[in-house]
Amino acid sequence: MHTQNLSLQPNNWPAPQNADHDFVARPISMSSLELVDFINSQREEGEAVLDHADLMKKVPKVLKKDAGRFSDIYLDSMNRRQKCYRFPKREACLMAMSYSYELQAKVFDRMTALEESARAQFVPNNSKIVGELAILECFDRLLKPAPSSKMLMLAKIAQSNGLDANFLPGYAVDDSPDATGGSSMPTKSATALLKDNGIRMSPAVFNKALQQAGYLKVLQRKNSKQEVVDFWSITEKGLRYGKNLTSPQSPRETQPHWYVDRFLELAGLVGVGRK
Repeated sequence: MHTQNLSLQPNNWPAPQNADHDFVARPISMSSLELVDFINSQREEGEAVLDHADLMKKVPKVLKKDAGRFSDIYLDSMNRRQKCYRFPKREACLMAMSYSYELQAKVFDRMTALEESARAQFVPNNSKIVGELAILECFDRLLKPAPSSKMLMLAKIAQSNGLDANFLPGYAVDDSPDATGGSSMPTKSATALLKDNGIRMSPAVFNKALQQAGYLKVLQRKNSKQEVVDFWSITEKGLRYGKNLTSPQSPRETQPHWYVDRFLELAGLVGVGRK
């Protein structure tokens, strides 16, 4: 006998939205395997056990031409792909009714209870999501993080709220606002690029030169001890030459990285060159 429980739709389905484009809880569904388990759990002593193969044969008879709309696949105990169905509430009730009205009522009550539970779990998260997205918007305006950093933050917001983030792109293009290549431009830290290009200058002195020219600015945050910590952030003007990554040490501060192909041009703009 199968031991699966009634469940929400698979996690790889995009989170639905209402007419106002707010994310809402996914509708409850029941696979044919789950329906068989539920029906068998309700049988009286001595009643025959329903087999999944028998229910599969019955689906086209009950749902007729609509049956194909609910076709699905599951992996059996030998990791083989097998056919099944996944029913929304209406179709699950129709299938249960084909056995008895009593079963239909029990399936209806069970799925209704799960719908209410899903709504109760999701609704409190709405205000939390709004707040987290507002923080992300402020972070974006103040620190100008690279698209890849924003993508990571969005994925974390989705994860913390039980949402599927598969609708997000697999990657983000980190490039200069005037770039036309359509792919991310390689970057490195100032420390690495100064060394690679044979420029004998400390990163601290180089950053000061960039700050005076308007390509970098100093921002501040408080650490866990409420001490003020300074960190560098590339300005709007500097985004042609680099991007702000989220610092591995603290997601609340940025770590400038500079485009490899434009570093010498940037260095020249602040009067720095090979020696």
